[in-house]
Amino acid sequence: MPALTFSKWSPGGNTTLLFPDAGQRPAEQARLASLALDSSMLGGEQAGFVNLSQHKLRMAGGEFCVNASRAVGALLAYTAQYSGPEQGVLDGIAPRSEQKTEAAAPAEHPVRLDEIQVSGWQTPVRLRTRGSAPLWQVEALLRLPEYSITTIEKGAHLVRLPGICHLLLGGATHPLPDDCHAVAAQLRQQHGLEVEPAAGVIWWRECQGLLDMLPLVHVRDAGTTFLENACGSGALALALCLARAGTRRTFSIMQPGGSALDVRLFAESGLDMAGIDGPVSLVARGKVWLPDPDSRPGLTQKLASSLSPNLS
Repeated sequence: MPALTFSKWSPGGNTTLLFPDAGQRPAEQARLASLALDSSMLGGEQAGFVNLSQHKLRMAGGEFCVNASRAVGALLAYTAQYSGPEQGVLDGIAPRSEQKTEAAAPAEHPVRLDEIQVSGWQTPVRLRTRGSAPLWQVEALLRLPEYSITTIEKGAHLVRLPGICHLLLGGATHPLPDDCHAVAAQLRQQHGLEVEPAAGVIWWRECQGLLDMLPLVHVRDAGTTFLENACGSGALALALCLARAGTRRTFSIMQPGGSALDVRLFAESGLDMAGIDGPVSLVARGKVWLPDPDSRPGLTQKLASSLSPNLS
């Protein structure tokens, strides 16, 4: 199989693989992502396909992802700040006309503002990026669409956003189970969430004013289920749910990966907005040679059982 250019990012620990969008069909993107995310290959929690010249991101399962969007903000900043011999590994992702040499890059980089289209979300996602390689702070700014918050039972709320939904389980009445994967699968089936493009089950708690959360996210068409080290849309869902109860509009929510995501809810030109801010680091970049699944029977069986029949 031909080599694929990739970059691997850690938005708050939510390891994300980004590949150039070469016009692959959704089923092919899902297949490539499943191969690359395998721990014997690149590993990671999610994958997306980027067309930087058009400022577009499509997640492998067509879902919406805040953290992958933030990773694209860092990628845009990186490709604008640096080029040079090492930058060749981003061929197919980075438009050369936007690149500068590393030697010519200024010592301090101004705040960079970008706007991208992301799968699953109807309006453009604005990105506010600060810093330089290999670590940035990136805030995703979202125009909030219509969303719903349904109380399932005491301490359990279902938040439906475009491209993803989250079942929030408060720690006081829903302590963390021994087997999160089994319990989450049962809850997805119980509440009809298997048909959603992506569904998270999030255990959260507040202790002495500090919020933390543990997200388990299933992506239907990519056939992936991960206990994630960070979840931006899950943090947004929790903030929206907590904001219903009072006037609080800013939330710092600790993620399993050890860093916080800062969520702010605000109005802009009469529109309801949200900002999700946190660190993004560049982990690796290069080319990957993915195996032919037919040459690895175990992998073929895994792909067949994980990929959604909805893909074509």
